[in-house]
Amino acid sequence: MKTILFIQGIYDTIDLFIAALSQAFVQLGCTCHVLDTREKTEFMPNLKRILRDEQVDAVVTFNNIGYNLSFSQGKNIWDEKGIPYINILMDHPFHYANPLRHAPETSIVFCTDRNHVDFIKRFYPDIKIVDYMPHAGMEADLSEHAAPGSCYLCGKEEGFHPPMEERSIDVLYAGGLSKYVAEGLVPDLGEIRDFDAFALTQEVLSDLINHPNKTTESAIESYFSSLGKTYGEEELNHWITELRFIDSYATSFYREQAVRILVEAGVKVAVFGGGWDQCEWADNPNLLYGGKVLAPQVLELMNHSKIVLNTMTWYKNGIHDRIINGMLAKAAVITDTSEYLEEELAREEHPFLEPFYLTRMGELPDKVWYLLEHKGRMEDLAQWGYEYAAKNHTWMNRGKYLLERYIKKNP
Repeated sequence: MKTILFIQGIYDTIDLFIAALSQAFVQLGCTCHVLDTREKTEFMPNLKRILRDEQVDAVVTFNNIGYNLSFSQGKNIWDEKGIPYINILMDHPFHYANPLRHAPETSIVFCTDRNHVDFIKRFYPDIKIVDYMPHAGMEADLSEHAAPGSCYLCGKEEGFHPPMEERSIDVLYAGGLSKYVAEGLVPDLGEIRDFDAFALTQEVLSDLINHPNKTTESAIESYFSSLGKTYGEEELNHWITELRFIDSYATSFYREQAVRILVEAGVKVAVFGGGWDQCEWADNPNLLYGGKVLAPQVLELMNHSKIVLNTMTWYKNGIHDRIINGMLAKAAVITDTSEYLEEELAREEHPFLEPFYLTRMGELPDKVWYLLEHKGRMEDLAQWGYEYAAKNHTWMNRGKYLLERYIKKNP
């Protein structure tokens, strides 16, 4: 039996991931401890007690939580105890430059996009183990708690999901406009002397919008090459990290365009997350703005939606949990695609989602209207999506992978 420690308490979404993943490990026969950083007076004493009394085989955390813990000035806890630090990154690594530079020597880092794996291997060579692990989803069970605002993770083989005809939301988009978050990431561009940062921002953002299959880091590096600038890896990583706000603006541009083109085509779209009410077209009667909601409420809302719309957070070789959660809610999922999704679609007998392409956004309304007007096709897509996600993309899948590949092998 393996003993696994989880650290949570920063984001409600990650708390939900940990609830699902720790439940999976328990079902796999492991002992799990979940420590919450919000319990300030109890967190460190509880951690000391567990590490003193038990043989901890791994700590599992998300987005670097707890990477720099120490009991005193000096050695990192995970290095001192020789405990594998399994760090699952849910966003691009350039958002975590400092934690990655100071990662424990025992780090095993997982990325949810294969391009992110390449990024870490290139710019953080001291991190010896980096692997791709797709996002996972969670299935809600509304059988006993079907009232709006109630959501419980499914603990059985299959939960109850309302039939299509009872779902009140035609199209759901769950996610805010990241351009408003990006404003806090913009450095003082006027203070940058190496190049014209204003010109770079304009040119790189234009490049990404016109060539949306590019990664942000490749577009920035290409722009430097066009100026004849050659940076070493450390300095190049510095500038990519400094300019990562461009990634959020590109993501936000297409997220806004996807919803806007639908509501202007007469489709009613319910949106949840920050920023939608600030759009210049927010008075369109087909835009149904629900404000910000917590992660469990998103799962519940998906179960009341016919179609879950997704746009990637500039993932070009991965899958987003919004896609998987939508499929596990037995909604039909429509999303922009990626290299990973194209491979998955090619090997499955039935399509598990409806893809669209950012370079052909004009096709999106027709795809949505077709599904809304052809209930049988929409139900088939939802069922195929559910079966695909339940087979391949649950936290139980991820728990088995971690246990077999990285935890059981440790003495």
